Amino acid sequence: MSTEDLRFRPATAEDLDRVLELHFAAFTDDRSATERRRNFTANPLGSLADFVLALRGEDIVAQAFLFPLEAWFGGRAVRLGAIASLATAPEVRGQGIATALLQHLHVTSDVRGDALTMLYAFRHRFYARLGYGTTSSRKRLAIDPAAIPGAWRTLARTRVRRARSEDKDLIKRAYVRAASRTSGWLTRTDAFWDRHLSRERRQFLVADSGYVAFQLRQSEAHAATTLAVDELVADDDVTRCALLGSLAAMRDQVAEIELEIDANDPLELVLLDPDGRRFGTDAVEHDLGTIVGGPMLRIEDVPRALEARGYPADGALDVVVHGAAEELAVSVRVRDGRAEVAAARGAAAALRTTRATLASVLYGGLRASDAARLGLLDADARTLARADAIFALPPIAPVDPF
Repeated sequence: MSTEDLRFRPATAEDLDRVLELHFAAFTDDRSATERRRNFTANPLGSLADFVLALRGEDIVAQAFLFPLEAWFGGRAVRLGAIASLATAPEVRGQGIATALLQHLHVTSDVRGDALTMLYAFRHRFYARLGYGTTSSRKRLAIDPAAIPGAWRTLARTRVRRARSEDKDLIKRAYVRAASRTSGWLTRTDAFWDRHLSRERRQFLVADSGYVAFQLRQSEAHAATTLAVDELVADDDVTRCALLGSLAAMRDQVAEIELEIDANDPLELVLLDPDGRRFGTDAVEHDLGTIVGGPMLRIEDVPRALEARGYPADGALDVVVHGAAEELAVSVRVRDGRAEVAAARGAAAALRTTRATLASVLYGGLRASDAARLGLLDADARTLARADAIFALPPIAPVDPF
């Protein structure tokens, strides 16, 4: 069936019963109807007006959020369209409706001036067909608290304390400083912070230049307790060690700590027996955790995407974006962390790739030289070295999935 008869509009309160029906059909977790309704009416990332419906006649057949957010890349806050809660009615799946809705969201995001769209994919292959690129993975460690060095527990005794109500500004400022040094951390609104700081099960410990937020979990009463770190923010390594030491001090209560770190973080190398008393297998004797895939990214306007982020090094190169129906060539010159884009100079030495791979290089933490090794990008060795220096980013490691 054709998708030409679809129309799109923002959701209203009168749509919520049908919206919840589609949401239950697409997302089969144990959230209640009340919790799901709150996701649409009191979402800290946006309002019900950011929830877009696809209609055939008067029937809602698909839906998704398009949040207007900002995230930090290269020391700059970059505007993006955050796509979430995409759902299609069971009776119309396989008819291209989800694709049509996404294309509408891409146009909307582009028209309002976003540099990229970002989402957490239920299937990477589906979104790759629509021009999305992948991002660097993260490491989710599952560690015995006793594995954290004892010296860090000593640091914690003098540097770390429980958070009080007057520490809200300290926590917010520490987050902003950390976000500006990372890739993919969101700028948080007051509404987001109010929700974030008021969750009953979330605990905060603070130091003068950082904090750690965590929750305790049990599968059932009297079962082993897991400490799940929501975010660990520190201006310096000593503060980070002290905050980790404060978690290690809970080893009599906590059997395991779950902590996500970026792909380049060497933390596991200092831990002694991080898997504690967990038993291994013939294939893997010491399982330290899980590799977690990151979000996916898409760029619509190449010059805008190049100019939106910050850069660690000055330099210039040509970029050629090619695909099934396009070839776009631009010249990029970076000065003082800002890029200027113009028509290509026609130099023979250029970086040639697709939009999806360019998104991964610009915003996903993929080095140009690694993309070339994977056959995703073409350039000579000199251009690759220049691109690695100019486009360098910390691995993407968001703390606020949506």
